Amino acid sequence: MRGKLMFFIAGFALLMFIAGFLIVPVSPSPKTYDLKVMKIGNVWKVVDATDTNKTEVKVKKKDTIIWTAEGTDAYFQFSNNIFDAVEKSDSLVDGYTKFVRDGKKLKLKIKDDAPSGVEVYAVFCTSDHVFARGDSPPKIVIE
Repeated sequence: MRGKLMFFIAGFALLMFIAGFLIVPVSPSPKTYDLKVMKIGNVWKVVDATDTNKTEVKVKKKDTIIWTAEGTDAYFQFSNNIFDAVEKSDSLVDGYTKFVRDGKKLKLKIKDDAPSGVEVYAVFCTSDHVFARGDSPPKIVIE
C-alpha cells in the first residue's frame, strides 16, 4: 500500500510539473479609450469623452485611443513613435504628427514595443490658435 501511495504522489508531482509548462498566462484583451479635444469655459482641453474632469489616460500596449476634435480643427504632435494607425486614414506623418478636422476622429493603437512611462503630446487648436491642455500638456501613461 505504501508503494502505491508513493507511486501516486510521484505521478501527481510529475503531472503538476508538466502542467506548469503547458499553462499559458492569458493577457487581458485590449481596451479602447475615447478622448475629446474640446473647449471648457475659455480653455481648450483634452478630456475623457465620458468625464470632462478626467484629463489623464492610463493604457497598456495594444490598447486603442480615439481622439475627437470638437469645435476646432486640431494638429496632434507626439514626441515618440509609439502608435500604429487603426485605419490607413489615421496614419501619422513620419510617425509623429496628424491634422484632424473638426468633428473627425484620430484612432491610434499603442505599439507592442512602446516603452512604459509617460508620453507627453501636444494638440494645437486652430480656431483660437492655442494649444489644448490636458494636465497641461496632455499625457498618456503607458503601463
